[in-house]
Amino acid sequence: MNTNLLSARQSSSRFQRDVRVLVSSRLIFALATLAIFVLALLLRLYRIDIPIDLDSYDEGVYWQTLRALSSGHALYQQTFYSQPPFFVLSIFPTYLALGQSLWAARFGVVLISLLGVLGCYCIGYALAGRLGALVAALLMTLDPLYLSQSQKLQAEAPSVAFMTLAVGLAWLWWRYPVGKRGNVLAVLCGIVLVLGVLCKLLAVAALVPIGILLLMYLYRVYLYRGLRQPREKRWPLFMPLLLALGASILTFLVIILPFLGAFAQLWDGVVTFHLVAGKVLAYSAKGNIGMLLTIRTYPLLYAALGAALFACVRRDWRIIAPLAWFLVSAVLLWRQVPLFAHHLVYLVPPMIAMIAVGLAPLLDRLQRTEVGLARLARWTVALTLLIVLFTTASDILQVRRNFRALPSGVRAQDQRVVADMRTLMKPDSLVVTDAQFLAGLADRSTPASLVDTSGVRIMTGYVTEEQLIQEASRPEVQAVLFYTGRLHFSQVAGFHTWVRQHYTLARTYSNGQELWLKR
Repeated sequence: MNTNLLSARQSSSRFQRDVRVLVSSRLIFALATLAIFVLALLLRLYRIDIPIDLDSYDEGVYWQTLRALSSGHALYQQTFYSQPPFFVLSIFPTYLALGQSLWAARFGVVLISLLGVLGCYCIGYALAGRLGALVAALLMTLDPLYLSQSQKLQAEAPSVAFMTLAVGLAWLWWRYPVGKRGNVLAVLCGIVLVLGVLCKLLAVAALVPIGILLLMYLYRVYLYRGLRQPREKRWPLFMPLLLALGASILTFLVIILPFLGAFAQLWDGVVTFHLVAGKVLAYSAKGNIGMLLTIRTYPLLYAALGAALFACVRRDWRIIAPLAWFLVSAVLLWRQVPLFAHHLVYLVPPMIAMIAVGLAPLLDRLQRTEVGLARLARWTVALTLLIVLFTTASDILQVRRNFRALPSGVRAQDQRVVADMRTLMKPDSLVVTDAQFLAGLADRSTPASLVDTSGVRIMTGYVTEEQLIQEASRPEVQAVLFYTGRLHFSQVAGFHTWVRQHYTLARTYSNGQELWLKR
């Protein structure tokens, strides 16, 4: 019996020693890191040239917004935009440099989305070392929801990417709070946080974990260091906070000041429009709980809950920040009107952060020869590891299914509409339509003020019948395309009557889908 026990201990010791060597190998760590980021890039590049509106509507709006900007129409003043400015500003250079195509626009989103993988990498490294960094980055790389958003021309993935990177930099700063490294991390955190919020306001949820880390730092300074330091030595402890605040303000001003002349329009589109939409569409908020509950089929949720349970067993205070981040994000989404499925991507980074906290003691167990874990904790460690492995496998299968479900090409009727617009319209003419994506495929633009004719904008009165008639009366506008049904809404029903009087019906498709040409 004693011989068997001694042999088992020796085998365990050799295993732990081998794991320590593996973990400490910088070359293996660097190669694994490179492999994850290459995988993330390749997955996101898969078929991003597909000529399909992957979100059914929003991609067409953003595409037409980019086309309007490239034609010299100023954002907010002439081009309607209902989000903060940085998303379109961040992908606009890529769009211009790579040919002003749909692929070029989506490629800009792909590049920025990699910052989200980097953000999870930083969170994992700060909380659980090298293995934690690799696991967190891999989970973000393979997450089906984040991957899907990373391939779409929408603001969610860039906003989440900047938000996640800001939290990751905050965790690294908490680990290295003072000195040159601490100052640089604090400044970068402040800059990136502002960029995320100026992509989409939902990124403000990142203030919760960052604020908790800040409070814990101040508590640590005053309790353990601040009261014991001479007054002249206290300032360096607060220098990172002052630098972060200054960098945040400066970044905000650099982005917003160019729009100072159109600040009223900016505020109206970014704030007032959403407040009005919240009132007009308040009835839809009843379905928000059901939308949020769809995440219960998401394996990552159970991995995060298991990790949180393990952290609570260990009384690990680090779980507070990601758990609060998750809860506040869920509340913000619950209050979001209207709420769409793609908004749930904001819950992914806090869940991965919770897993990183849960993995920290697991890595300690692998790297140390002595582990003082209770039996319940050991079982929870094993359960966390199993769920993480299951989550990774499930993500791989789901990504494979999603890729296989992508359509092979444009529908026959959509192809006909695109061909008709190319044939019947002059190259530089404009089209008033509720099918912005098809107009983009035909290499045609909408009026800058009508890049967005969504149902929300129509029902809130931000697109009116008079505005449609005014834009359709412009000499540059040659066609009107009724296609998705939005321009048949009761709020703008008279527009179709006006078009019949001033335009000639050129093509009829089905169910009120018509292409009209100016007489």
